[in-house]
Amino acid sequence: MIHLTYYLDVMSSWCFYSEPNLRRLLDLYGKHIEYDWRISLVTEAGPEGFTREQMDWFYRRSGSISGVHLNSDWCQDRASTLQPNTAAQAARKLGFTDDRARLALSRAGLIEGKPVRQRDVCLSVLSQTCGIDPHKLAGAMDQRAVVKQIEMSGREFNALKIDQRPAYVLHSDIGDRAVFSGIWSYEPLEATVKSMIRDEEKYAEFAGSNPPLPSA
Repeated sequence: MIHLTYYLDVMSSWCFYSEPNLRRLLDLYGKHIEYDWRISLVTEAGPEGFTREQMDWFYRRSGSISGVHLNSDWCQDRASTLQPNTAAQAARKLGFTDDRARLALSRAGLIEGKPVRQRDVCLSVLSQTCGIDPHKLAGAMDQRAVVKQIEMSGREFNALKIDQRPAYVLHSDIGDRAVFSGIWSYEPLEATVKSMIRDEEKYAEFAGSNPPLPSA
């Protein structure tokens, strides 16, 4: 089994670009992959630090690579991305454990330009797209356990000594490990997963026709 942990910020453009590639990977190799996603705030809950004009410039540059052009209308102030990320984590606590809630928030901001840094906008988006009760969601967003989970996954990310999202950490049951930071395209991920699967299968094949490792 391959254990894949995906570190993201809901409002990261490159995470958004990587989502179709992640879905393709899981669709093709899902029976071999144990998948989990975790929040890692780009700004650690502090000010974004970029003007809307700067975000437009970044989006033009990244759009020239990805082919997807994003909407900077969501950048109406310099507040952090904490609210949409907290909403995604809270939705998960309420049982929405797949990717639906966080992708709905990403699309609402990055494509539709909705100001998802605002709490009430997050509540509205997830109510309309996922049918989540806004009162229950608001309560979950205020739970210390939700905030602590975001803090913990942020510390995990920092411990990896990387700084770009999307980040993928892959572990195999035979001890192999790969870390990708900032890589959003499909091919490197698929090549790594295929290699890990092949090696695990070869180990199992060998174990089936050979005695155990001799003792020292």
